[in-house]
Amino acid sequence: MFNLKCIALLVLMLQLTTMSAQELTEFKWKKRILLLLDTKNDLHTRNLQLNKFDGRYNEMTERDLVLLVYNGMEVLDKDGMITNINPENVTYGDFQGILLIGKDGDVKLRKKYIVEANEIFDLIDQMPMRRSEMKNR
Repeated sequence: MFNLKCIALLVLMLQLTTMSAQELTEFKWKKRILLLLDTKNDLHTRNLQLNKFDGRYNEMTERDLVLLVYNGMEVLDKDGMITNINPENVTYGDFQGILLIGKDGDVKLRKKYIVEANEIFDLIDQMPMRRSEMKNR
């Protein structure tokens, strides 16, 4: 009897974990995503890229920009913490670099590492939706 209760509890926990998994599409119309693709787990290059955004939190927040890292197995936040974003839908082969995904869900930039933060910010600032946001703020 004890084994059945343990199995039922495990099944319930797995269901709750699955239900709470977030999708990148949930950011649509809310946030822009800067997705660092590091499927080879090249920590040196990843850290060089992440360093380009150090101290730029206010500029990222102002542009509704979320920085995420996909390491081939999990989606991490900018601090390296595992998120609840479902990694199964992040498939870009062996591409190592940056994807900028607009609020509309379209890829706005796909570029190999290393990309300067100002290049990303300038590109965002040229987008019609961003111009409208700046005008309304």
